[in-house]
Amino acid sequence: MARGTKDQIVVSIDIGTTKICVLVGRKRGDQIEVIGVGKSPSYGLHKGVVVDVAKTISSISQAIKEAETMTGLSIDSACIGVSGAHISSLHSSGVIPIKNGHIKSIDIAHVLDAAQAIPLPQGCQILHVLPQYFIINGQDIVQDPLGMHAVRLEVQTHIIMGAVSSVQTLLYCCQSAGVTVTDIVLEQLASALAVLSPDELDLGVAVLDIGGGTSDFAVYKHSTVRHTKVIPVAGNHVTNDIALGLRIMKEEAEAIKKQYGVASLQIMNNEKLIEVEMMQGNDLQVICISDLVHIVECRMKELFTLVVDDINISNVRGFMSNGLVLTGGGSLLQGIQDLAEPLFNCPIRIGTPRVMFDLLETLQSPLYATGYGLLMYVMNNEKQIRMNMRTEPLTRRVFESMRMWLTDFF
Repeated sequence: MARGTKDQIVVSIDIGTTKICVLVGRKRGDQIEVIGVGKSPSYGLHKGVVVDVAKTISSISQAIKEAETMTGLSIDSACIGVSGAHISSLHSSGVIPIKNGHIKSIDIAHVLDAAQAIPLPQGCQILHVLPQYFIINGQDIVQDPLGMHAVRLEVQTHIIMGAVSSVQTLLYCCQSAGVTVTDIVLEQLASALAVLSPDELDLGVAVLDIGGGTSDFAVYKHSTVRHTKVIPVAGNHVTNDIALGLRIMKEEAEAIKKQYGVASLQIMNNEKLIEVEMMQGNDLQVICISDLVHIVECRMKELFTLVVDDINISNVRGFMSNGLVLTGGGSLLQGIQDLAEPLFNCPIRIGTPRVMFDLLETLQSPLYATGYGLLMYVMNNEKQIRMNMRTEPLTRRVFESMRMWLTDFF
């Protein structure tokens, strides 16, 4: 939040493996307009997890300073996203008796508490308890049981867990950079808010956010999360493959990936030769674009195959009636839809943030789906966030709000 304008300004920080992005938004009615952005390279994370605290603090501070310079505002609080290889999920159910006949809000809270009464792996913490559907008296399936008459209430939930140490380290880095964390949101859920339409969420769709360190996957049906998965293959793996395969430096590999990278050999129009700097010395070597594309295609096929395997193992293909939406920086690869469609055997589109007002031109990109989705989350949960900040300690508040936020939103 920015001092002096706390009623109008909201801030999000997307803390990724390759970049830190700060977005500053201004509320306009029940919508939000982005008025500022700050970016910096991310040097202290690996696969979404902080591995160098000092470098992470420096990267966050740099992005915040850039956003403050652009907007002329002072940022002291923000909502952040969380991802990484430490994230895991499972399904759980809960059941309670209804004593007074009609289901009240407190009954829904109690049945969700019952669903999360499960043994947890050591060092893990429940981050989200996401209700998928409720069952009344063991028979009727409903999405919202509030006010209904019942003697027994059941719930089927999707529970997301994360390593306590990883989340607390992330909180510490933000606090050390001068920012109070108001809430933490699982990144693929934030990306879904930004790029999926209400009809897609209701009828069934999947979203794959291809970042730098991880690719975050989620499946929706009836506006509820049916499945989530963090895949430890993403854009940095493609860059590393290029560097190793062509024997060039990582910076050079990243540059030619962005300039010449294509996800499928089938859509190449013609062969081309380019000069790149070799790993050692200042000598140049000539490479064929087809060699570069072959490397990119192999790694992206691996990623998509892992996601397809997860879809089949989790038996969630039936929920994907509207296909798959690709977003994140990795979705910018030319030809990625052509590569993905035959592998997934469903419609594929590239997801960009859905905005009601003119977004800054540079932000009209899948790169900023998570950051904009975090702003949308803050707008939808503002009252709950403010109440939590007044009444609960930071760590407990963050975990409790993460557990309940999707229930409040939908």
